[in-house]
Amino acid sequence: MSASTSVPEAPMPAASGGPGSSGPGSGSPASGGPPSGGASSGGPAPSGPRRPLNGIPSLRPRGLWLVTSLELRQRIRSVRWYIALAVWTVVLLGIGALGLAPTLYTAQWDSLEPVAAVIFSLQVILVLFAMLLVVPALSAGSINGDRTAGTLATLQASLLSPLEIVLGKLLAGFLTGLAFLVLALPSLVPIAVLGGIGVFYFLRIVLVIALLTLCVTAVGLGLSAVTNRQLGSVVLAYVIVFGVSVVLPIAWGSSAIFLQQEREVTEYYSTYDHADGARMGRCVAEQGTSDVPRVDLTMPMLWGNPVVLLAEAAPPLPTDYWRDGEENTDVLRLIKSGMRVAATITHPSHNNYCEPGEEGYPEDLAAMPNRPIWPMGLTLWMLAGGVSLAVATWRLAVPIRHLGSGTRIA
Repeated sequence: MSASTSVPEAPMPAASGGPGSSGPGSGSPASGGPPSGGASSGGPAPSGPRRPLNGIPSLRPRGLWLVTSLELRQRIRSVRWYIALAVWTVVLLGIGALGLAPTLYTAQWDSLEPVAAVIFSLQVILVLFAMLLVVPALSAGSINGDRTAGTLATLQASLLSPLEIVLGKLLAGFLTGLAFLVLALPSLVPIAVLGGIGVFYFLRIVLVIALLTLCVTAVGLGLSAVTNRQLGSVVLAYVIVFGVSVVLPIAWGSSAIFLQQEREVTEYYSTYDHADGARMGRCVAEQGTSDVPRVDLTMPMLWGNPVVLLAEAAPPLPTDYWRDGEENTDVLRLIKSGMRVAATITHPSHNNYCEPGEEGYPEDLAAMPNRPIWPMGLTLWMLAGGVSLAVATWRLAVPIRHLGSGTRIA
């Protein structure tokens, strides 16, 4: 290890032209030293090339695991860690019981599955928000907390590179978040079984929550690297999560009031003729103009919303669901269907209120495009996490060019 990170040796002090020195190294041009007129006892001593920025690109599994194990041991030694895990487990199990008990009590056995599916989706959203409350508190004070305690300088002065320190803290925070996620699963599995939730549907939901946990942890590390106070970075992390989860959806809904466009609309509706006591339906087309909300233009506000990304993991509703209603649905599937419709520009032939099989039913209606949202949302979160890790790595590089007022080194 020392051979790969050693700094080239500087010239020996005896060869710097001190009193009584002679021979090579006394500053003569032949010895390769500085010119005799430019060397003085008060001038800077010559030095060899040093390693730039403490080897930022260096990444070794041993160094990564060293930082990760140190972070995890520090958490395990704290009594508050066990108290937090116990409270988290008890609260989520209690909430799961509160959702499961009324379901079993009020629903008949033939209608238990659809009710349990709805309860499951609400429980998953609750677990997601609980994770978003816990993860920033675990990661947003990691770097500036160590700087305040005077332990960060020890890591920076070692052979560990800034990239190893940052990624080690990221891995430790992510594993901590996964521990909370695993303890939340016992409150979800019974309701998922009663609701007929598929295995792959369940695994996709867990994967989305895990990816969001990783990205939020990375953002928290970046904030802890650029702020001096631990409280300030935690508050900023909560502000970002609250803005993406609550503020931007409200702004998106409000944009429907201002973004209105007058378009030609063709509506198909049913008329009924009573002949010989029979009620016959006939589909009639009516053309006109209408003000259409263009919320598809502000859809990027919802790309990074955690609930929307979680809903994208749900299976789509069948096209004939509103007519038949035979398949179980839940809140996540409804949100996914609504977002796919909102992301599509309103087409004149989409306002169809007729029943299939009626006379004059339009058979040549263009199908609405099914545009997924999750690729853009995950890309935004991963980009934010990558930029945060890059900023944190740059801030941990030594030598440090600038320190804020009152910043502690060791």
